[in-house]
Amino acid sequence: MDVLGGAGAPPAALETPNPTRPALTTTATTRHARPTTTRRQVATDGPSGPRLLFGMGPEADVARGTPLVRQAPVRMLTSWYNGPGDLDWMAAWRGGTVPRAYAAGYSLHLIVYTGDAEGPIATPHGQACGRRYPLTGRFLDDMRRLARIFAGPVGGPRLYVSLFTEFQTYPCSDNAWSADPAATTYYRTLKDRYLATQAVFHQLAPNSRVSLSWGGWQARWDDRATGAGRSLFRHFADLLRASDFQSFQAMATDTNTADIRAMVRTLGAYGPVMLAHYKPDNGSGAVVAADLRAVLTDRYLADVTRHGLFAMSFMDGTSLAASSGLHEFVREAVRRYGRA
Repeated sequence: MDVLGGAGAPPAALETPNPTRPALTTTATTRHARPTTTRRQVATDGPSGPRLLFGMGPEADVARGTPLVRQAPVRMLTSWYNGPGDLDWMAAWRGGTVPRAYAAGYSLHLIVYTGDAEGPIATPHGQACGRRYPLTGRFLDDMRRLARIFAGPVGGPRLYVSLFTEFQTYPCSDNAWSADPAATTYYRTLKDRYLATQAVFHQLAPNSRVSLSWGGWQARWDDRATGAGRSLFRHFADLLRASDFQSFQAMATDTNTADIRAMVRTLGAYGPVMLAHYKPDNGSGAVVAADLRAVLTDRYLADVTRHGLFAMSFMDGTSLAASSGLHEFVREAVRRYGRA
């Protein structure tokens, strides 16, 4: 699968072993908000070193106007879909924001997240417990509508889709395959829904590439007995093999450099990897500065791109806007490492 192809391919600390992510919100009015012996390769090194596709969120229209996007080769615009309430205002993009972005050579990146209430759900696999929306009857209809909004021409810039971001927190029991039977059933049903959603995007948005998006804490520990920590990956190996690329987030409030390395090395066994949304949950400027000054270096990027990282998206531009020195550093790094 050609992940990078297309013209103009040119976003409380998680310190416990079982962290639970808080809900994210985006609305129409407030949008700032198989393993194999040979891993699928993605070209990451150019004549002057490692290269990344850089992205910016939180929504394509806002992202395109940020200083970093205007001043450096940030060639991917990230948008969040957080539920049915976003469909109406996104629909207005179909004849404007989306085609204009593709025409300008930007790739688009769509993050699908749900933060709705958890509860018991009857499924074809039995009784599950978790967030309802992804398993409801309307979900695939909403995804069809979303795919039509973001669809681009074959051979044009890519639409990258990071589905069910932080999905490990969607069941009533987080981060473990067999913590309880209802969680296992939820995961099994979510896997079915992932494949159905991937098929929807492939059919209706021919420029799309689809991934399952992980919370970036999952590689910190292991519990084989419950399928938790690193053991959870093997329960999703079939989906990872079926995916067009891999996704994860990095939002820890203390440091993200170790999580990024660990997730890239784990997911890179299955294909090219995107850091789908980066930003410490507490918005700490000190953590952002420490993370980015470590990550955006020759040595670090050479390592993670060698293991499969091809893209990284900033969740928004607020941290960079708060520090002229950090903005300048990141701008120069993107100019050095960004795919033009």
